[in-house]
Amino acid sequence: MKDHLKIFAIGAGGSGMSGLIRLLKSQGHTVLGSDQSRSEKVEALRKEGVSIYSEHQAKNITPDIHEVIYSQAIPETNPELQQALKLGIQVLSYPEALGKYTHDKRRVCIAGTHGKTTTTAMIAACLIVGGKDPTVIVGADVKELGGKNERLGHSDLAVLETCEYKKSFLDIPPDVLVITNIDFDHIDYYKNQKNYNNAFVQYMKMVPKDGVIFYMKDDLATKKLLMKIKGTTIKPIGMEPLVKLTVPGEHNRRNASLAYNVARFLKVSDAAAKMALNDFSGTKRRLEYKGTVKTGNRQTKIYDDYGHHPTEIRATLSALRELYPTEKILTIFQPHQFSRTTAFLEEFTHAFAQTDAVIIPNIYEARDTAADKDAMSLEKLVAEISKHHSNITAGNSIPKTILEAKKLLGEYDVIITMGAGDVYKVADALV
Repeated sequence: MKDHLKIFAIGAGGSGMSGLIRLLKSQGHTVLGSDQSRSEKVEALRKEGVSIYSEHQAKNITPDIHEVIYSQAIPETNPELQQALKLGIQVLSYPEALGKYTHDKRRVCIAGTHGKTTTTAMIAACLIVGGKDPTVIVGADVKELGGKNERLGHSDLAVLETCEYKKSFLDIPPDVLVITNIDFDHIDYYKNQKNYNNAFVQYMKMVPKDGVIFYMKDDLATKKLLMKIKGTTIKPIGMEPLVKLTVPGEHNRRNASLAYNVARFLKVSDAAAKMALNDFSGTKRRLEYKGTVKTGNRQTKIYDDYGHHPTEIRATLSALRELYPTEKILTIFQPHQFSRTTAFLEEFTHAFAQTDAVIIPNIYEARDTAADKDAMSLEKLVAEISKHHSNITAGNSIPKTILEAKKLLGEYDVIITMGAGDVYKVADALV
């Protein structure tokens, strides 16, 4: 992009948006924005000189702004979005903007229901250690990216985490596509598994004939959909026994196997790829170690994790149990969306086998209707899980759960908070 633009980002603190803002700044554009949260990402951007309004107001959008980019969490009724349309300013969604501002790169896109962020970060680490100097946008802060979620490289390679929500990944055509797995999610948008699968098939079909698609060969759901793809190179990957990891869990070994093979395809040496994966320490809010609290004779380790789908919960707790095979583990899990909780109720009841106790503080509301909230409650969820787990209680709010967790510190060796909402506040309060 030769022209330097003035760009306004609505929802500036979003996991991808904050990285895109830094990418745009590095390309010489002037970026400002808005976000109602006071999250770490928002505060970090402010410290870097990005002006971010704390309220969404029409007056923030002035006629000298060339382009407005909005997070997909922003409703159509947002006053800034409405004002931009009224003024005739070009409006782009986050994925449309990411597609636009990386169009001159060879895009390595990572898609799938689970493991996108970690796999993206692992591939990025391999390429950085391998001297490939990639541009990277990923959905969480990564140590290998200097504690940020983006990196501006000077090569033609871009490693991008892409999301299926609202089919947004279709705005970011891949040259190399990595499918971590396909497992129904985002039920509020897709309504059924068939619609969800069809979106992935659409994305697979965007890979050019000289491109390539990587997937785990034992992932039968992905394999079945790939049978609809003709003329594109497809690389089925097995578990890579050569790769040694410091991050635990079968799911991470799968992510690493994909990353290792993608790196080799992109001409990274075996030694560099193995070194990068061996040193990889994980990403923020993915089984993230927060600290240790001493209570009497017991040292309790505190972890935090973003997992909110039953498959993710099982994988994370399995990895935690791998680290602590005999220790007492307390899981504080906050479901994300009433609609998702209803849809996956049966799966949730079987997701906590690897933990000694469970507290559910509340159900985090996001894009839920009145009917969604009528169909599900905290009490109903606890009652259903209690049929399969003998030690589960309702926390009845984040503040009350914090108080309860502090009382329980001396009883557990490990406490993990899990969820995509604000349950991380419990972990923060403990350490």
